[in-house]
Amino acid sequence: MSVYVDDATPTARPSRGTDWLVERTRRPMPRDAVLVHAGSSTLQAPGGGEIQLIQTARELEKLGIPVRPFIPWIDSIAQARLLHLFGMSPEGLNLARVARSRGVPVVLSPICWFEPRAWAADDSSLYGQARTWIRWLAWTLSRGRGSWRRELLLSADAILPNSEAEKRQLVDLLQIDPSRIHVVPNGVDARFLKPDPEAARDLLGPADFALYVGRIEPRKNLLGVIQAMRPMGLPLVVVGDPVPGHEAYAKACRALSGSFVRWIPRLDHDDPRLASLYAAARIFTLVSWFETPGLAALEAAAAGAAIVITPYGSTREYFGELAHYARPGRRKEIQLAIVSAWARGPQPDLSRRVRNRYLWAHVAQRTAEVYHALHR
Repeated sequence: MSVYVDDATPTARPSRGTDWLVERTRRPMPRDAVLVHAGSSTLQAPGGGEIQLIQTARELEKLGIPVRPFIPWIDSIAQARLLHLFGMSPEGLNLARVARSRGVPVVLSPICWFEPRAWAADDSSLYGQARTWIRWLAWTLSRGRGSWRRELLLSADAILPNSEAEKRQLVDLLQIDPSRIHVVPNGVDARFLKPDPEAARDLLGPADFALYVGRIEPRKNLLGVIQAMRPMGLPLVVVGDPVPGHEAYAKACRALSGSFVRWIPRLDHDDPRLASLYAAARIFTLVSWFETPGLAALEAAAAGAAIVITPYGSTREYFGELAHYARPGRRKEIQLAIVSAWARGPQPDLSRRVRNRYLWAHVAQRTAEVYHALHR
C-alpha cells in the first residue's frame, strides 16, 4: 500500500512566485517596461516554464530593468519597451501580432522540443502510433509551413531557446534564421547549492531515497520509473500533482506503486521543504520522453544529488558525462542507470558545473544583453 504524506499540501504556504506576479500587477505599468507573458492557463498546472519566467524577471529587475506581467485588460503594449513571451501558444501569437503592429520588439523563449516519441506515449495503440509517425513525417516534410508555431517564431525579433540542441531543431525543422536565435540556458536559484537536508529527514526518516519532482503526466514517464523500480527494493519519493486531463495516468501510477513509494503533493517552488528534499535525496530520477533540460533535475544537481535522466532533449548539453542516462521505455536501462547512480552517490562536480554556468543571475545577464541589442 502506498504511503501518502498529506501534511505537505501545495497550499501550505503562499507562493512567493505568485506573490511576485500579484504585487507587480498592483503597480501602475512603468513606461518602457518589459512586458512578460505566458499562456493564460499555465499557472493552473505550474512547471519549469513558469519558474523560468518568474525567476528571469526577478533577476532582470536587479539589473535595473523594469518588468511587468502583461495584463491584457489594462496594459498597453504600445507603451512597452518590448514584449517577452515565455512558451509558445496561439495566444502569444496574437500578442506578437499586436506588438509588431505597434513597433514594439518581440522576444520569444519558446521552451519547446519536437519529439514524436513523446506524442506516441500519449496513445500506445497501433492506430495512435501510426497516426503519430504520419503526423511527424508530414511535419518534417512541410517544415511547419502554415503552422501557428512557425508564424510565432517568424514574428519574434529575437528567439531565446534554452540550448544549442533546441536551436538546431528550430533551424532544421522550421527553417528559422539562426542569426535571430540567441541561446540562453535555463537556470537555478543559488539557494539550491547548499540546502539543509534536515527538514526532509524529519519528514521521511534518515534512509536514502530516490526522488522525482514534477508534473504527473505521460511525457514525464513516472509510470515507467515506478515499473522499473518496483522489483529493486529502493525507496522512491514522488512530489507532484497530476496535470489536468491526466488524472487516469496518475491513478495508474498510484495503483502500481507499493510501500516503496511515498507521495507528496506539489510543493511551491519556494517551499524550503523542496530544497531540503533535493539535499536529502541520494539520486534524482527524470526519465521523461524529453527534457529541456528538466528544471527539477538541474536544481537537484545543484544540491548534489546523482542524476538519472533521459537522453532525449537537451540534457546531455547541460549534464555532460556527470549524469546517468536511460531511455524511457527501456526498463532494464532505467534499472541499470538507477543502480549505477545509487552506487556512485552525490555528485559535487555536477553541483559545481551548475553553479558556474546555470544560476538565474547568469540567465538574466544574457537576456538583458539581447534586450539591449534590440534597442541599439
